[in-house]
Amino acid sequence: MRGLRWLLLAVAVAAGTGCERPHSQQARTGFAARPELLEFGAAAVGRTKTMTLRLANEGRASYRVEGARASLPNVTITAFEPFTLTAGAEHELEVRFTPDVEGAVQGQLEVFTDASGGAATQVPVSGRGVKALVEVPETSLDFGNVNLGLVEMREVTVRNPSDVESPLVLSVEGPDADEFSAGSGLPSTLGPHETRKVPVAFSPVRLGNAEAALRVAVCDGCEPAEVRLTGTGVASALEVTPLRVDFGRVAVGATAEERITVRNQGTEPLSYKGASLLEDPSGVYKVVSSPALPNDLLLPGAAVELRVAFTPAASGRVRDGRVEVAVRKPQTTSPGPKVTLTGEGGASCVEVTPAHLNFGAVAFGMMATRDVTVRNRCRDEATVTGLQLTTQAGGYFTLAQAPSSQPIAPGGTLKVGVTFNPRAGANGQSQGQLAVTSSQRGSTATDGVTLSGEGKVFAPCEYALPSVLDFGQVPVGSEVALGVTLKNTGTEACFLAALQLASGSDPAFRAAPVANSVLAPGKKATLLVRFKPSDVGEFQGLAEGWVSHPTRGHPMVNLVGTGVQGCFSVQPTTVDFGISRLACGARTREFMAYNDCTGAVTVTGLKVEQPGQEFAVSGALPATIPAGGRVKLTATYAPAEEGQDAATVRFTLKDGAVYSAGLTGRGLVKTDQTDHFVQQAEARVDVLFVVDNSGSMMEEQQSLGENFAAFLSAATAAKVDYRIGVTTTGLDPSPGGWSECPGGAQGGENGRLFPVDGSSPRIITPETPNAAAVFANNTNVGVCHWNEQGLDAAYRALSDPLLYNLDDPRTPQPNDGNGGFLREDAKLTIIALSDEEDFSSQPVSFYETYFLALKGNDPSKVSFNAVVGPEDLTTCTTASSSGTRYMELAHKLNGVVDSICTPNWAASLEKLSESAFGPNRAFSLTEVPSDPGAIRVRVDGAPVTAGWSYDARANAVIFERLRAPAPGAVVDVTYPLGCP
Repeated sequence: MRGLRWLLLAVAVAAGTGCERPHSQQARTGFAARPELLEFGAAAVGRTKTMTLRLANEGRASYRVEGARASLPNVTITAFEPFTLTAGAEHELEVRFTPDVEGAVQGQLEVFTDASGGAATQVPVSGRGVKALVEVPETSLDFGNVNLGLVEMREVTVRNPSDVESPLVLSVEGPDADEFSAGSGLPSTLGPHETRKVPVAFSPVRLGNAEAALRVAVCDGCEPAEVRLTGTGVASALEVTPLRVDFGRVAVGATAEERITVRNQGTEPLSYKGASLLEDPSGVYKVVSSPALPNDLLLPGAAVELRVAFTPAASGRVRDGRVEVAVRKPQTTSPGPKVTLTGEGGASCVEVTPAHLNFGAVAFGMMATRDVTVRNRCRDEATVTGLQLTTQAGGYFTLAQAPSSQPIAPGGTLKVGVTFNPRAGANGQSQGQLAVTSSQRGSTATDGVTLSGEGKVFAPCEYALPSVLDFGQVPVGSEVALGVTLKNTGTEACFLAALQLASGSDPAFRAAPVANSVLAPGKKATLLVRFKPSDVGEFQGLAEGWVSHPTRGHPMVNLVGTGVQGCFSVQPTTVDFGISRLACGARTREFMAYNDCTGAVTVTGLKVEQPGQEFAVSGALPATIPAGGRVKLTATYAPAEEGQDAATVRFTLKDGAVYSAGLTGRGLVKTDQTDHFVQQAEARVDVLFVVDNSGSMMEEQQSLGENFAAFLSAATAAKVDYRIGVTTTGLDPSPGGWSECPGGAQGGENGRLFPVDGSSPRIITPETPNAAAVFANNTNVGVCHWNEQGLDAAYRALSDPLLYNLDDPRTPQPNDGNGGFLREDAKLTIIALSDEEDFSSQPVSFYETYFLALKGNDPSKVSFNAVVGPEDLTTCTTASSSGTRYMELAHKLNGVVDSICTPNWAASLEKLSESAFGPNRAFSLTEVPSDPGAIRVRVDGAPVTAGWSYDARANAVIFERLRAPAPGAVVDVTYPLGCP
């Protein structure tokens, strides 16, 4: 009978028909569950997330598992037959979480066994429902070995399996994130059931292994999906050690030196021309020694040793520097290997923050306490050996604990409490100093924290505060957050010293203290208290505060709550609205009342308790909820002022039981955003023309060549150091057409600069003799081709093996590589001219990602311009089709779009000249303005009311050609923030 009774009970539990926990017979065993906490994290609403719970027997006797159930209605356990666990055995259960609404849920899973010894049979469960979903099947991408300065491309698949549009949010993070990029130019949303390929680029700037992660937001608030990105930056036959020089912490004013060894491991000599400091944003690094070699050659097997130095000018970590070693294979222009330099100024790796601790105004006769944090950033244990406080003026600064010697583990922290007591009658600022002395590996350092505060007379604080905060009945394992709100009901400002959870409160209550502040009349301070019962029963706690009042200066609030195992529940138990800007109006969230009982449950009352009117709840309650039923409710939050808000939703059942749910939110006043920019000077520009060599382009090529002076107008005015090259839209030779194309490639340049045969200079610079005639010859590429693939041509011109090699190893022609055209520190401008659509092989986003990666993903360093068939072909009857792909890329890469049928080639080329050589005119904003008409622009502090416009598509402020800020100018753009 006993076995039959347990079997029936297990069936009842699996079916969810019982609300009472069955009694179980105990035996001498060792029950254990792993993990000890089932943390599902964020899961999409309406979709199931699964975890495995492993049950183990860590005792010597067997025990039997009869069943399991969850206290949460949206958490289920896959049905299983009762089983026996022998000593040392394990068994897995599948637990599923399917959220119905947004918000966090907490509860517990009960496992019914006959195990003895007081073994726990409850496993806490938590999760969070969120909306929207994106799937990412890949988990890693390996780019392999990639030469410095080149770009390797891969793809990641993203899918939206839902029936609604989902946002697509991508970011690259990790130690080498600067060498990877992804998804440039892609739309920011995925349509219902849409699948998209995201281009990912690896462009190494350092030798050695590189690692980062592509993070894809899969839900609103979810932990993002991560695709591990790996690759290795290589330079053929070179060994450079170390690849990163870490000077560690060096005393301010002192100099530390390190060595870099460069070795030729190949069989051929390498060109070597020393080393130079490429980046030193803090002005603290130096190349001390870079020896010259005979004939500027590093011979096979030979090595050269460089010495670099670090002299910090101030305490703290400085921005990294980089040294470039000018070593490469002969006949190439590839970048040399780069070594990162890093260091920190200061005598100790023990960090003390903040540097200044301001207590603000404190009432006479009261005190305020704040923390100073001592953090051990050393590799070994450190010790705080001394704490010394000095009051220099005004009131008293004292330590909240004894100044004894205290060890701090590597990476650990120590909180040092400092208390300020204003001296009676001492008006004005009080000042002091805290000296923190630490030792680590025999060295000693002292850091100082300046202290300030002000004593002030406050009127007696008149306040309103409830005497009891009742959490009502809360399911065991769930958490409810309610607020203890103290409001100044008087007519004068009063002082709040602190608001916190009193010592001795049950551990089921927790709260972060509210620091001292001045409460203006009508203002409030809210202590957010969280209650999470660990078992069935009643719990008690106490919240306390201190205010400026002669007899009512220590207000206290009793905290009470009851943990229950019931079949009625509310999820989420706390609806958190997060931060809401006051100007954005009300926000809404949904939550759900569940009846998982065997019979109907009647909710006789629904009430919102709050000190203000910020929250409201609507829905079909009070009502009777049938067995297995649920009722969706809507909560609204409209903050009235800045600060924390909280409310309590009370659900009263027919039997008198009261359940509570919390509503929380924080109001924020800030409504404006200011973005700061510094206008950069573009002194070096590389310009690649991609010219259509099809049969209809003869006149356009001629007009382009005849107006070279107009194109160089801005470059000449700004004295720009330029390099100009031309290639064609043809990839394969095409001996047919209207005539045979000149240049030696029969129209199939395949990205090589024209002319391939070297009959005229292929790269035009300010020193090129008779540059106008050379340009006219180089743009006369012929009219033999028919397949226009301009984007592919530009891509091939700027990729391996053409990019840095002086000769293309794939062809018989000599010296037909593009080495020497692209410079690492120059801006890249691409100009496409065609009267036909682009028929290249990749989506436009691929080319955008690639071109940006070539320039370190800095959009100010790349522009793409299109002189093509316009959208309205009635204005350009000689164009075969609109160049929509060229125009799309031009809009994304800050370029100029013009018609191939332009009646004035000189004017069109002047616009292109401004785009290529002129100062930056586009300043992208960090957020979207709520009112573009309210944007305010200042240049070097002076308001600028004309000469610029707002481009909503690019979310950028665009200056007119002749009104762009001068190099070095500081541009501030202030605008009202939009609302989510």
